[in-house]
Amino acid sequence: MNRRSLLPGIIATALFWLGGCGAPSDGEGSGGDASPAAARFLLTEEPPEARSVLEVKADLEKRAQPDQWSEVVLLARIGGGEGPTWDPARAAFTVTDLSLPPEVAQPHEAPQHDADGCPFCRAKKKRRLAATAIVELVDEGRVPPVDARKLLGLSEGQTVALRGRARIDGLGGLAVQARGVYVRK
Repeated sequence: MNRRSLLPGIIATALFWLGGCGAPSDGEGSGGDASPAAARFLLTEEPPEARSVLEVKADLEKRAQPDQWSEVVLLARIGGGEGPTWDPARAAFTVTDLSLPPEVAQPHEAPQHDADGCPFCRAKKKRRLAATAIVELVDEGRVPPVDARKLLGLSEGQTVALRGRARIDGLGGLAVQARGVYVRK
């Protein structure tokens, strides 16, 4: 078989993994329509045993080895953590506990405000970090090299149930490898 006969197959496979026709091409993604590859991840029904980010994290922290993976179903809101929500090069994103309100600027946050020196801002940041998880979508042990917004049509602020496994990472944060995602309508 020569290289020319392989080229169309390689191109079709690349387009399939990168989100297919009609996907935004600006690298940002916009949520909305899922790619054809999404069927491997999207759940048709919400798992009934879903628990919050704070519950899962507290349970794992009580264990003798919190850094060992444990099967979980997590219910959370996409975004709301410190820093960017999305990894544009991989199917990874952050979620926060539903008990935290979506991020809203506080009246005292002016351009000259020193958030690092403000006790209110430091306490708020600490609460938000404790209630945040980093999620990687995992298929056969690999994270697809495509933005989760393009892959699953996700967007900031959506409530999702994630089926997979979780552990406490080396920095004390909750790390989740999701094999299934249910998006609440």
